[in-house]
Amino acid sequence: MGYMGATSFSTDLEEAQRRLISMRGVESPVCTLPPRNEPSLSAQDFSPPAAAVHALRSIPDRASSYYIFESFQNIHDAWCRLAAKWLLDSLWDTFGHILEGDRSDKSLTEMARQVCLNTTKTLREDHTDPKEWFREFSGANMRWESIGILFAYWGSGLLSLPRETFRDSCAAVKDMDRRTALDFFREAVADCANLCWHIGNGNTLLAFLLFKRSLLQSNIGGDGDIRHFRLHGDLVALTTYLGLHTSNAPVRDYSISVQIRRRLFAGVFNIDKLIAIFTGRPPLLGRRFISQAVPLDISDEELLQVAPIRGTVFSELDSEGWSLGNKILPVSPIRARVLISYIRDSILEIALRNTLIECEDPLLELKQQAKKMYDGFPSIIKYTATDLQNPNLNHIQVYTRLHVTLEHLHNVFFIERLLSKLNEGVTAELVRISLELIELSLLPFTNRQLTTGIMCDIDWMIMAYGAPAGGVICMELLRPAAASSGASGIKKSAMIQALSMLVGCLNSVPPDAPNYGVSVTIKGILEQVLDRILDPPAETTGLEFSVEGWQTDFPVDATDLFNSDLLDTFEWFRP
Repeated sequence: MGYMGATSFSTDLEEAQRRLISMRGVESPVCTLPPRNEPSLSAQDFSPPAAAVHALRSIPDRASSYYIFESFQNIHDAWCRLAAKWLLDSLWDTFGHILEGDRSDKSLTEMARQVCLNTTKTLREDHTDPKEWFREFSGANMRWESIGILFAYWGSGLLSLPRETFRDSCAAVKDMDRRTALDFFREAVADCANLCWHIGNGNTLLAFLLFKRSLLQSNIGGDGDIRHFRLHGDLVALTTYLGLHTSNAPVRDYSISVQIRRRLFAGVFNIDKLIAIFTGRPPLLGRRFISQAVPLDISDEELLQVAPIRGTVFSELDSEGWSLGNKILPVSPIRARVLISYIRDSILEIALRNTLIECEDPLLELKQQAKKMYDGFPSIIKYTATDLQNPNLNHIQVYTRLHVTLEHLHNVFFIERLLSKLNEGVTAELVRISLELIELSLLPFTNRQLTTGIMCDIDWMIMAYGAPAGGVICMELLRPAAASSGASGIKKSAMIQALSMLVGCLNSVPPDAPNYGVSVTIKGILEQVLDRILDPPAETTGLEFSVEGWQTDFPVDATDLFNSDLLDTFEWFRP
């Protein structure tokens, strides 16, 4: 029945049963239910569905599967990339004789039957031995969750391949354009997930598959798409069904099952807050109901107990659970981002309520918490202005540091924006943060080397971080008496330059980008504002109006362009 919490119907019954068993002379009840780990199907009478055979036929050739997998690195992976690489090796070691053959219906049907039967078996969720954990879903025990995860890695890898050389990158996509290939792998992931739903049981492996599927859908169809939101709902439902949000394990528990569950929940919680921020919809998870600790900052090799290379040792952890090795580990960014997301959840509680009355003190306290938390991060994961010229940092490290810093600044931006609404006036601090957000969000666009081999939606970064900040700058420029006119303010020329850069980057968003329509609308509004500021009419043709304390003579109805409610994000305009 999945995780049952403190208010479930069975809580008092279980307590009564425990008391009954503790009484002298009462024997423990004998369970008459069949074991859950026994497959309900047999090889003799089971015929795999056509979708199963089709999914296996869709597996790319060996060379392409490795090329696509190695072509990218997702810095926000909520699982263990080293385990995924082992899984890929295991697939070819075990089933290479079938997949490298003619892939006949007979051979693929036999393989599909074995994978289906494996999927009916219940996975254990309490492993302490990484080898036993991995053996349960790899090799001869390969499951649809495992194959679906590989398809998700391949689909994500395609996103990082250059558009101009896409067709020539590998044999698997030679006859496909980029969108066709992405749709092909997305459907393969969907087929595997559906097979798991129909013949398997809920488990953390399936939860990670749904996590990857949701991310893939957002990168193809956009974050506002209803299909993406539905997939996210499935993911959150399975997350709470499995009880990933709660745990009584010690904070320093290094066991594989505990750390994988923590990593996965961190990824789900973080993406839940990103969707809430991007769309202005209420989040589906709340920190008040969570007792799961954040994952420890340990390497994938240590997690899987791989013997360290001679002359090296695994890094120790500080009192907060951060590695003392001064390295960005695969888990470091997801650990940092989930801590940032807990602050963001508090911001959402205030921003999405009906009123901001008596919210100033909580917001100021949140601002201090955000600063203290970020200051406590290891310096290795915090971006600095000299990172692009630092020869000791590779592009992946720079991008990781940049993204973590952007997430933190995003929180501060939201807090300052709410404070400005309370005080009915923009502050120089809000303008400065907005300019910094725009500048940092454009760096991956103007320095494309940062995203080489990384799963990165540059267009999304501009819209998620740069666009809301651009909205504040627009409103500030349209005010005759701007807060930036004071001694501590920002020059109008700096604001105009930032918006011009934002327009230039938005102008380069390709038509097949998932949020292309949104970017076109944003660009159109920014251009109108710049035209009004740089080439004002000789006479005012419209009436003055006020929008949340901003006065302007902009000669159109402002409500057709701007709605500065904080967490509608892209509702500072109306398309």
